[in-house]
Amino acid sequence: MRISRAGLLLVLLAAGCGSSHSSSVSVAQACADLAMARCNLRSLCSLPDGFTGLGASVLENYGDLPTCLAREALACENGLSAPQTGNTPQAVESCVARFSSFSCMDFFDDLPPADCTPLGPRADGAACTFNAQCQSGYCNGTKGAVCGTCGPPPAEGDDCSTSACLRGDRCLGATSTCAAVVSSNGTCDESHPCDRGLTCVGSSANTMTAGTCQTAGTRAGVACGGSLPGCDGTRSLSCRGPNGAKTCAPVSFSGTVSGPDGGLTASDAGAAAGASPAGSPCGQLPDGARVGCVAGGCYTDTGPAGSADLGTCKPFAPDGDACDSAAGPGCMPPARCVTGGDSTAGTCVVPQASLCPGG
Repeated sequence: MRISRAGLLLVLLAAGCGSSHSSSVSVAQACADLAMARCNLRSLCSLPDGFTGLGASVLENYGDLPTCLAREALACENGLSAPQTGNTPQAVESCVARFSSFSCMDFFDDLPPADCTPLGPRADGAACTFNAQCQSGYCNGTKGAVCGTCGPPPAEGDDCSTSACLRGDRCLGATSTCAAVVSSNGTCDESHPCDRGLTCVGSSANTMTAGTCQTAGTRAGVACGGSLPGCDGTRSLSCRGPNGAKTCAPVSFSGTVSGPDGGLTASDAGAAAGASPAGSPCGQLPDGARVGCVAGGCYTDTGPAGSADLGTCKPFAPDGDACDSAAGPGCMPPARCVTGGDSTAGTCVVPQASLCPGG
């Protein structure tokens, strides 16, 4: 499904002006409105400037817009059905109304308006499945589980392998610890990541040299690399080309072809891009191009592919099927790869409070 950037924005604004003032809005309607708002903004905010079509974040996480809408609505409905949640259909509609002024940076940093983070009655230490059940606004220990515990999120420097960091902080992949993001012109390195839309210019892990966070390129063809800022990966751009003449180029996606409006479709047929075939090359290709995976992840033999790795795509496992949080395949949101003990192998489970004792 292809929708222009302007068309997506109109739909987004329309969703925010729906039934927000109704005291009798249904769960289904509220969640459909929220799903539309979230999927539209996710798509808009992951397109290079000047591009139309479906944004990379929808492609990577869901494959197409209808699937994004269905999965986001499912997550919302399950959350609203949880006991002792502070969320309501009316609160969801109030949240939707805020999306027209919600910045891309805040969306991907998980810093929504207050209307979008309702608090519940459960004290720290109580069982939970969703954040909105907790007084703290955080249900911890749910990265590899359905059932968690209310409490404060991990602080900067704390382990984030099982719990999400404080909203706005980053969970560093190399150390699984929380770190504050660095704003424009701040000092950055591997332990002090730049915020969304910025790149760390001048840093070197080999020489232990720090860099400076500068605005990343958001448009294809902009010069990048070396002493210049890099490209905005959130907008699906990578810096490629010969040394001294690198430019920002759109990331391509395995198993898709580009349409005349910039949108991506499945390479065989249809208006929606299906999951990239298993084994498709992804990551950093030998010619310098970057390739992503539709509705799946990119993995090497040792785990998720890093920024400089060449890997292969593994489509998301269906709900209820086997997954592996390290080796793949992963699960399509809102499903989690629920593991047991110290193993990374598990099963894709869509969180529901009914699955947890006291949840």
